[in-house]
Amino acid sequence: MMDNSGGDWLEGQQVQPRSRWPVILGGMAVVVVLLAALGLIAWQAGWLSGLGLSSNPPTPEVTELNPAVSSNETVSRQYQWEFAGDSFRLTLQIPKDIYGYYTSMKRAPIEDYSIYVSHPGDDARLVSPLASELKRLAVQKAYDSEETVNFVASFVQNLEYRWEDKEYPNYPVETLVDKGGDCEDAAILVASLLQAMAYDVVLIRFDPKGEDDAGHMAVGVALSGISDGYSYTYDGKAYYYLETTSTPWKLGELPDPKYKTADAIYALKPVPALRFTDFTWGLSKRLFGSDTAYLEVTVTNWGTANANGFHVRAFFDGYESDAKISADYNLAYGYQISGVSTRGITVPSGGGTLFVELWMDGEIVDDWSVGIS
Repeated sequence: MMDNSGGDWLEGQQVQPRSRWPVILGGMAVVVVLLAALGLIAWQAGWLSGLGLSSNPPTPEVTELNPAVSSNETVSRQYQWEFAGDSFRLTLQIPKDIYGYYTSMKRAPIEDYSIYVSHPGDDARLVSPLASELKRLAVQKAYDSEETVNFVASFVQNLEYRWEDKEYPNYPVETLVDKGGDCEDAAILVASLLQAMAYDVVLIRFDPKGEDDAGHMAVGVALSGISDGYSYTYDGKAYYYLETTSTPWKLGELPDPKYKTADAIYALKPVPALRFTDFTWGLSKRLFGSDTAYLEVTVTNWGTANANGFHVRAFFDGYESDAKISADYNLAYGYQISGVSTRGITVPSGGGTLFVELWMDGEIVDDWSVGIS
């Protein structure tokens, strides 16, 4: 007789099917991990750069170097000098806001001092009125064109000559308030006044000729009807030497033979003057492929005219064909732009020298380099 107790137990149970969710979730996790790994490899290898998935460069920021402040206050200065046997006295009310504006202005790291003459911030309220008053006195004395030039020079020649430890020039308002300065300060002031009188003038630079020589700066004046005197040919015209730091030198008189050869002559016209003023760079490391460098720079326009269409170009020494170029930018004078970016600069194996160039009008106007290992 058979025992049916086991059969009765089986008939009372239901077999549960095994769940597939752990398998599905496990498979999905594997896929996610694989995709993340592939994405990391693609990013490190630079394969995603063409898709625009890399970090975006910052938006460049433009700031003004020295905002003007309006004020009605003035500082009074009196000047006395002699010319052609006559004594002159002049009182000048100098706007304090103009003086404060220029004394707080950073000096441009360039040798072209014409920007100190052509800067327009002091023209209407200081340089032009002073030039008009000197012109009135010259007309009153019936001076001709050459005598008027010498008369204006005598006004500045009688200011105190001051040897300055600081190696940067003063704007006209600073020299007038201080009632003195060194050779470039005097030359800038004379050139500003003569230009305001519509004379054709230039600045003339003389580099040091020895250890004890500090160099010199004078003014050149293109004036017809002069039969004698020392001059320099510039832009097809003769500019006669004008000493501005001591009396009684006249137009065309050369105080020292070493000034027979000029090292530079600067036309007095507004020009842009772009220079690098700050750098930030770094490396983007990759597991596969070459590392790349990124660069962000600040560019300042120290000049007196707007700069249009300039860009930054960066490359490693020996790899100029792989140079990266920034977008084109415009920058008004007296402003600086930060965050100008070049990225994806391939770093050679073992590193090298990164060259950075500032281009405008098809020319390099400033450059910078750094060794990267």
